[in-house]
Amino acid sequence: MNYIPTHVQIETVNRFCDARCPMCTIKFVPDHAKDAPDELSNNGQSRPAEIMKLNTFKEITIKFKPYVDKIRFLSLHGCGEPLLDKTLPEKIKFAKQEVGFKEVGFTSNCSVLTEKMANRLLEAGLNCIIPSIDGLTKDVLEAIRPRTNFERTYKNVKYFINQRNKLNSNCKVLIRMVRQQLNYHQWEDYNIYWNKILDRNKGDDILGVDVHNTGGKVKNFDKMRVDDFHNHEKEHEEHFTEQVNKGNFKKITTPKNGDGKVYVKAHEVEEIGGCPDLFSRLSIFASGDVALCSADQAEYYKLGNIVKEDPIKVFNNEGFSIYRNKWLNNEYKNLKYCKDCKIYLSRFHKTYVS
Repeated sequence: MNYIPTHVQIETVNRFCDARCPMCTIKFVPDHAKDAPDELSNNGQSRPAEIMKLNTFKEITIKFKPYVDKIRFLSLHGCGEPLLDKTLPEKIKFAKQEVGFKEVGFTSNCSVLTEKMANRLLEAGLNCIIPSIDGLTKDVLEAIRPRTNFERTYKNVKYFINQRNKLNSNCKVLIRMVRQQLNYHQWEDYNIYWNKILDRNKGDDILGVDVHNTGGKVKNFDKMRVDDFHNHEKEHEEHFTEQVNKGNFKKITTPKNGDGKVYVKAHEVEEIGGCPDLFSRLSIFASGDVALCSADQAEYYKLGNIVKEDPIKVFNNEGFSIYRNKWLNNEYKNLKYCKDCKIYLSRFHKTYVS
């Protein structure tokens, strides 16, 4: 049985960012040395701060060409701000035109989304942008996204939306709030504000996700998390246990076409309460090495390198299999990098306004 990723995530920028968010655990340069130690890495060293070269991107993405009919999304973000990559539009264009990915997008704080870059992205065929705007007022946004500017961020996103409309581009905008103590009270007014600007006919929406602890690494998480966090935990545990006991988790991970291949959609795993990263998303670092999941910023294990190896073989190696089996049997709390993680909880409770 082979799992085929329905979501491919490629990190084009690692350890470079214009913001310094308190819920972020990445060791950005120059705050940390390029060769800073990292106790979570398989070799004790931080991954190199780098921007993926265009040729490396092409070598990686072309390997997915046989599978693009089953891959729903290609996301171009990871442990850094993707807009710091000046070749991002070229990468999008190649992924769309040469490889055949149907939907290409990325998440950004949009602080450096210039008018020139906005036009380049739209011309390249970008299908989705997720601006992480975590406040409706200057004090809240700049507290959650330090070093960004409230006025500039809002101006940049509004320009992008207006230009998208003007060009009639096929690019949806998902405005996202990472809900936490500082901004939770703004959620309803935030929805009203952005509802007036977005275009539902384009697929636009407002996305709310509760702040998570990135695998237990976020400092002061107890002070950031939403008030009903413990109720969310209890609700999830009861729901997930029920789904596993009913066999619904194994049902969605059973080959349906008789070819031994499993194509799991992220929302199917999220609705059950499982971790979608392990079953549907293949996350690739700027070096071509593979991450275990979105909480894996340090390269916990040597899982493989997509430049040198077949991506499907890597996605089905022993490391991934061990983690998947534990989740399928509701034993994930025994896993080293899952037992303290709350990302699955954030995704289980995420909300779209429409």
